[in-house]
Amino acid sequence: MTTLHYYPHDVALALHQRWPAEAEPLPPLKVLTQFISVLYQASLLFEEGRRVECHAVLASQTQLETQPVTLTDFHMVRFAVPRAWNEQELRRLSPAVLHSTSLLVVEQVAAGHLQLWGMLFSGHEWDQVSDGPRQVVTRAPQALLVQLSGPGSLVFYYGAHRVLTLQRGRIEGHGFLQFPRAWGEGRFFENQQLAGPAAVGLDWTPQQDEFMIQLILHMQRRALTRSRASGHGLLVVLVPTHQVEHLTAPGSVLRPKYRLLPPAAGSRYPTLMQAMVRRLLELGELSWAHYQRSLDTELQALTAEVDHFADYIADMGAVDGALVLTQQLDVVGFGVEIQATQVPLTQVYRALDVEARALQPVPADHGGTRHRAAYRLCLAAHECLAIVVSQDGGVQFVHNQEGKVIFWDQLSF
Repeated sequence: MTTLHYYPHDVALALHQRWPAEAEPLPPLKVLTQFISVLYQASLLFEEGRRVECHAVLASQTQLETQPVTLTDFHMVRFAVPRAWNEQELRRLSPAVLHSTSLLVVEQVAAGHLQLWGMLFSGHEWDQVSDGPRQVVTRAPQALLVQLSGPGSLVFYYGAHRVLTLQRGRIEGHGFLQFPRAWGEGRFFENQQLAGPAAVGLDWTPQQDEFMIQLILHMQRRALTRSRASGHGLLVVLVPTHQVEHLTAPGSVLRPKYRLLPPAAGSRYPTLMQAMVRRLLELGELSWAHYQRSLDTELQALTAEVDHFADYIADMGAVDGALVLTQQLDVVGFGVEIQATQVPLTQVYRALDVEARALQPVPADHGGTRHRAAYRLCLAAHECLAIVVSQDGGVQFVHNQEGKVIFWDQLSF
C-alpha cells in the first residue's frame, strides 16, 4: 500500500478546514502555504550543529494589541527593520525562541508577502496544554501559533488549543505533547509514599496528585530534552520499587553494569520532593497552581536542585545501556543490559490516542536496537515502563497493556 505524505499546501488546506469558526480568519491559502513552507524547510536545517526548533505566531501588531490579556501575560518587541520570512532567517533566530514562552511574530503585508516584524515573550507555556480532563488555564494569544519540534514536525494552535499536528509526513502523525495520562495516575509512582512524612494523614485530593505528577513530568522533560539535544540516545526503564531485586537478580531481565547503592541519607529525588511538599504545606497549599505562582526562595532553590537531578540523570543515561530507576525515582543503576533477547515478539502497537484505545499494529523490528530492547523488556516484565530517545531526537514511551506492547510517539518536551 502506498503511503501518502502531506506537504505545506496540504497542511494549509487542512488548517483552513479545521480552523475554529469563532477565530479571526486565516490568510488566503497561498499566503498560509508560504508561511508553513518556510517553517517546514527550516525544520530540516541546523543552527550551529543543532536542529532548528522554535515557535512562531502569525499576527499583526494591531491584532496582538487588541487581545483580551493583561500586561503580565506577554509583551512584544518590534524590530527596527522587519526581516524577510525565509528559512535562513528563521534558522538564525531560532535559538531566541526555542521555548514556548517566546515566539517570532510574522505578519502579512502588501501583495501577500510575509515579514518577521518582532518577537513575543510570554509567561505561559501554552504548548503543554493537555487535550484531556486536566486542562491547564493559559492566556495564549488568540492567533495561529506554531511549534516546530523537529524535522517535518509542526504543531499548529489557535491560542492554547491544538488544531493540527504534522509528523513524519502525516497529519496528526500519532504524536502527543503530553505524557500518557495512565502513567501518572496511580501507576507511574506511589504518590502518597513519595510525598513523605509531611503528607501523612492528609485528605489526599486531586490537586495534590496533580502537583506530584506535574513535578515529576517537569523533571523528566528536562532530562529527556537534554538527552535529545546531545544526540546520543537514551533508554530509561522504570520498575516498581518492590520488583527491583527480582528484576535485577542473576539470570533475570536486567543486568546493571553500574549498580548504585542506596545513599545513607535517602534518595535524592524523593528527598527533594518531600522537602517541596513540606514547604508548600507550610505556605498553606499543596497544589501545582500554588507552586507555579510562588516566589518563595526556598521553593526556587529546591526547583533548581530538581533540575540538577534531571541533568545528571541525562548524563548517566549517555553511558551505553539502559538507565534504570524505580517508580519512586531512585536510581538503581546505569549501563544496564536488557537480557530479553529470547522473548518472541513479532508485533507491537502504536497508540493513536493518549489512552491507547485505538491501536495500529507495526512490526516489532521497525525501530532501532534501543526500541527492540524496550519492547522485549515490556513483554517479559509487564510492570516495567520504558522511555526511548533515539539519536535523531525521536521519543517513545513503551508499556505493556493487557498483554500487548504499546508505544506512544512523543512530539515535544
